[in-house]
Amino acid sequence: MKLRSTILFFSLLIFCGSVQAQWLPKDSTYEYCAVCHGGQHLIGQPYNHQLKLELPLLLSSAAILTTGFIMQSSDKTKPYTEEQLVGLDKNSINSFDRVATGYWKPGIASASDYMLIGISFLPVLFLSEHHTGHDFKSLLIMTAETFALNYGTTYIVKSTVNRTRPYVYNTELPVSTRTDKESRQSYYSGHTSQTAAATFLFAKVISDFHPYMKPGLKTGIWAFAITVPAVEAYLRVKGGKHYPTDVITGYALGALSGWLIPQLHRNKNYTHGKRKDIFNMGIAPSLNGGMVMNMRLQF
Repeated sequence: MKLRSTILFFSLLIFCGSVQAQWLPKDSTYEYCAVCHGGQHLIGQPYNHQLKLELPLLLSSAAILTTGFIMQSSDKTKPYTEEQLVGLDKNSINSFDRVATGYWKPGIASASDYMLIGISFLPVLFLSEHHTGHDFKSLLIMTAETFALNYGTTYIVKSTVNRTRPYVYNTELPVSTRTDKESRQSYYSGHTSQTAAATFLFAKVISDFHPYMKPGLKTGIWAFAITVPAVEAYLRVKGGKHYPTDVITGYALGALSGWLIPQLHRNKNYTHGKRKDIFNMGIAPSLNGGMVMNMRLQF
């Protein structure tokens, strides 16, 4: 409930700011923006969605996702039998990860599931923001590419590594739990990866569309993007589902995919926060036969 209320709050906040921006004056280069420093928002498209760029990214991300699904569905790795559980020794796990074998909190694990579902809908907020809303169809394609790349990679690695989950080593748990169908899909954490992909994609897109964003707001958005996957990672470890190295890897790869897809689409003609006309200087002839130097400094 708290997570849903937080998402709703931010949705209303951004929506109200965007509605206000619709009615304020514009010029040929900048328009008013409630989230940009001094109200100045650079007019333009920060991303390139031409077919020659989009098609390879769509095809490659779809291919990775398809490969992941195929490998996941055809994975023949079987859970441990009750007899095999006797031979497992948690001391064979590296000391950094070993602590996770003592964790088991189904309620915390369920909370991480709900968090994943909620955060996966975060890109929907692009609809409510005045500037990103105009380009929502293109952003929807970028979101699909990001999620396909992330999920596909996760499935491929899980099906290849087949790492035993930490709760399998917990002798206090029922045998049915320790031998369930997901007991050998620990590496790496898909929950953490997907959460990081969603939050980093959101922060990257909002930052790219608002190159002059107010520093405090930009810090807050990126702090949100960094913190939420870290919380998800903590819940996955405390819930007994993953080792620390599982969530660290998932965090890194998810954040990379969330940042990389928008970066690959970046339009080089867009300033990305560095004004090209902060200082302009020109020389022209005057009416009396001399030369006049004109300078303009823009803040």
